[in-house]
Amino acid sequence: MKGFLFDTHIHTKESSSCSEVTAAEIVARYKSLGYDGIVITDHMQHCIDRFGGTYEENVRCFLKGYHAAKALSDENFRVILGMELRFLENDNDYLVYGFDEDFLFSMDIAHIPTLEDFMPIAKANNLAVFQAHPFRTGMVIKAPGIVDGIEVYNGHGNHDSRNDIAYRWAEKFGFRKLSGSDFHGVLTMEPGGVYFEDEINDSSDVAKALLEGKYSLKIFTE
Repeated sequence: MKGFLFDTHIHTKESSSCSEVTAAEIVARYKSLGYDGIVITDHMQHCIDRFGGTYEENVRCFLKGYHAAKALSDENFRVILGMELRFLENDNDYLVYGFDEDFLFSMDIAHIPTLEDFMPIAKANNLAVFQAHPFRTGMVIKAPGIVDGIEVYNGHGNHDSRNDIAYRWAEKFGFRKLSGSDFHGVLTMEPGGVYFEDEINDSSDVAKALLEGKYSLKIFTE
């Protein structure tokens, strides 16, 4: 047994304007694929761009997809809260794990200037931060030691994430590696994810396992 299989990068139609699939459809799809769970990583920025409003209203928008998926979870299929976060400095995206809803409401994380401004907050709250699709066009790769790791397999078939380069880069510079489908609709590539060694019950469990290296990758080479 390889462990507990989770997809770490998923977007719902309810919260991410880029997604074509509802939370209910996503849960049904991943149950049929034999996954043990999923991490919903919707875009906070999309709620701001689509609706404006107060920060609290934006957080509630962001949580809609997660709540819809969570309502369909059970003891055999876990739905975990994560996010894809962008800072004001550029168009880089970062996958963040280890927080709960109270954390989101406690501070305005949607208008933080730079990744370097966010990382002390992440460290103080035991969050895991991985750069998503770091070699996709328009991204700026961060130096080793700033982020906790990088996504070396991104399954979004409508983008060239240059996964082969990302994997070699991680090997060369010692980045922790992450695999996720970046699911927005019909799967056009092999679905990604990780096999966690231990049972996963919440986002803190995900962050802890990633930071301690207690997982293995599911990627296209299988």
